Amino acid sequence: MKIDLDAGHGGKDPGAVANGLQEKDIVLPISLKAGETLKRHNVKVDFSRTTDKFVGLTDRAIMANNNNADVFVSIHCNKATNTTGQGVETYYYAGSIEGKKLATCIQDSIMKSGLYTKNRGIKEGNFAVLRHTNMPSALVELGFISNVEDAKILKEKQEELAEAVARGILNYLGIEMQEKGMNNTMDKINIKLHGKDLEIDGIFKDNTNYIPVKFLRELGYKIGWENGKVIIEYK
Repeated sequence: MKIDLDAGHGGKDPGAVANGLQEKDIVLPISLKAGETLKRHNVKVDFSRTTDKFVGLTDRAIMANNNNADVFVSIHCNKATNTTGQGVETYYYAGSIEGKKLATCIQDSIMKSGLYTKNRGIKEGNFAVLRHTNMPSALVELGFISNVEDAKILKEKQEELAEAVARGILNYLGIEMQEKGMNNTMDKINIKLHGKDLEIDGIFKDNTNYIPVKFLRELGYKIGWENGKVIIEYK
């Protein structure tokens, strides 16, 4: 499973600027922290940028497509002329059923975190990074940098925001969130598939074997997600 995390703007493009903050400087650490959480759950993560550099919008989509990412999430901050505007909202590309599910999972996760009281919901968006990516994609606006209260959250609660975004992605993938410090050492799990005995890396916890599904793709299976559940079909 491979996730592409896209920290908006960067380099010569600061994004939204207000209350002494620049969007590019807020979303980068949040993206990197979210990636760390996903990696703890044995999810492979690619980033459109890991430093303060400029990356074109089309280039971000091309990178995700070339990396064969399974999910793409772009992370941004909002801004409005009216400084009372606040809250979080998440976008998906019109007509994308899986994109809508992904956006819903991320939006719900952030709202359940208790960081914000203003829920602006999920919305259709014709953003280039959503329009040109081949996989389920979402763009999350983590709050209004132009609003004093939201700006404080964006500045001081980056760890919590990153965890909420990562939790939403994991919920979409049907992966249970594990708290930091839990032992993720892989165990050897014996399974029987098509009459063959196989030994694969997995996790044994609470008398239950947990195995990754990605190895099934190599054996000719089609892996998908529906309503947060993994759907496995043999091609």
